[in-house]
Amino acid sequence: MTPTHRCRPAGALRRAALAAAAWALAGCAAIQAHDNATTYVRPGGTGDQQKAAAAVEIQRARAQNIALQDEKLQRERELKRTEDRLRDMEAEVARQDKALADALRAKQVSQARANDLKREMDNIRSEMQQIDLQNKAAAIGKADPAADRAKEERLKALEARKKSLETSLAQLVGTKR
Repeated sequence: MTPTHRCRPAGALRRAALAAAAWALAGCAAIQAHDNATTYVRPGGTGDQQKAAAAVEIQRARAQNIALQDEKLQRERELKRTEDRLRDMEAEVARQDKALADALRAKQVSQARANDLKREMDNIRSEMQQIDLQNKAAAIGKADPAADRAKEERLKALEARKKSLETSLAQLVGTKR
């Protein structure tokens, strides 16, 4: 008896089964890719969620940028005020220096006292130059609140010394300022 059908070798069946399985898996992967794409574009899907998260991040970055710009503007104003104060103080010390020279020429003050006052003026000028340099360095550097407070204290002390010098000079020459 002869068989009416031919048997396939076992290897060929395995290859056919593997090909069918691979084809089925490829179909599943295509379906999964389609499902992922559908989920991404669906309203409220992954795409919308990512867009919303990006919009929130952009808003946060804009708010931070505005805050930094405000901080920079405030810092520039503070540095400008300090610069103006120093310039005004320098003008006052220059006027006092001229008044002292005039008083010395008019013999309203002794040479020794004039030298003492002149030395104090020079000390004040030196301190003003140091504060000015610190102010200029602060303009190009990072903000340092502790250094800013110390600078402000130095300025107040310097203004008090200048006022005391002005009072002493006014008493010596007999004028009130």
